[in-house]
Amino acid sequence: MAPFPIPMSLHSAPTLQASLDSRRNNLDFLRFAAATCVLLSHAFPLGEGKGTVEPLESFTRGQFSLGRLGVAVFLIISGVLITRSWERTPDAARFIWARVLRIFPGLGAMLLLTVGVLGPAFTRLSLGDYFTAPDTALYLLGNFALNWPQWHLPGVFEANAYPHAVNGSLWTLKYEVGFYLLTLGLGLTGLLRKGMVIFGLVGAAVATFVTGRLGFWPELYLYFGGGVALYQWREHVRMSPWVAAACVVGWLITARLGYGCRIATGLLGGYVVLYLAFRPMGALADFGRRGDLSYGVYLYAFPVQQAVTTLLGGPTAWWVNAAVAFPCVLLLAALSWRWVEQPALRRKDRLPAWVRRPAVSVTAVPKTPSRPAGPH
Repeated sequence: MAPFPIPMSLHSAPTLQASLDSRRNNLDFLRFAAATCVLLSHAFPLGEGKGTVEPLESFTRGQFSLGRLGVAVFLIISGVLITRSWERTPDAARFIWARVLRIFPGLGAMLLLTVGVLGPAFTRLSLGDYFTAPDTALYLLGNFALNWPQWHLPGVFEANAYPHAVNGSLWTLKYEVGFYLLTLGLGLTGLLRKGMVIFGLVGAAVATFVTGRLGFWPELYLYFGGGVALYQWREHVRMSPWVAAACVVGWLITARLGYGCRIATGLLGGYVVLYLAFRPMGALADFGRRGDLSYGVYLYAFPVQQAVTTLLGGPTAWWVNAAVAFPCVLLLAALSWRWVEQPALRRKDRLPAWVRRPAVSVTAVPKTPSRPAGPH
């Protein structure tokens, strides 16, 4: 007999492992909602001007924004799915190829459209000066390389409420790819284990509190690593509404107190995200049946919102910026999925010649007969 009674709802709740094995989930919807949160968050500075404070920032006393929340949701889900992807197919070449196809075709197409169409349409320079300016090539190549971000294009959006920046969302991609490589390295060395994940989370939490020298790496690892940790304990973690509610209360307390909110997002928010991902929600489980628009929304929202500000003649209310931009962003995201991302992802199992070689792998855990939750 247990030393204390276990609530029936917790005892009978499905494990995360059982939820991952299910064919139905809300992951596509959550990713789309996260990308939309980023768009709404950016509507405040892009529509009304730099320094405009959104409601979530006020509530959390400057700790968290809606955009940061969207990034956290992306990384929590990524932590689960990327770790599972490695454990199901622990082959370095296939792992890298799948990640390349997920990130770079969509990114490359967006950058080409930005430099070749949006830039010439909005620059104050002549086309000759625009295309020969060093910053034009640097924007294309630097942002595609991820590690040398270039925020402005010559003469573009200089008079906007939030001037110069063409696509301020791209900064997170290098961290996402960095965590892919970290997962690969830990997997190849056999260190992708519970103890190492906990060590990483504790180190990230301490670094988030005591130093800013590591940039965003510690904070963003809290989110990604939170997803990895939940996946590692998937056979023991139960998806209970009571636990999810307690995590939400804990997060709200840290948010209102004014400290610890980012750490709570990694340690508590991950559970809430996965609970929502696998809680039966009817039609939401079929949200991505016709395509995953989340990455396209994330890529195209910022430049479209900047273009809207210019076309409307200057500062506008945040909701006007979001309402005008959103349909255009959805159209571009749908086209990106249909003509760029989906065709690229169909090549995941067709490795190019440079990776057709004996697999570099480690001992894999037994595979579960589950359907992938979506491209990742």
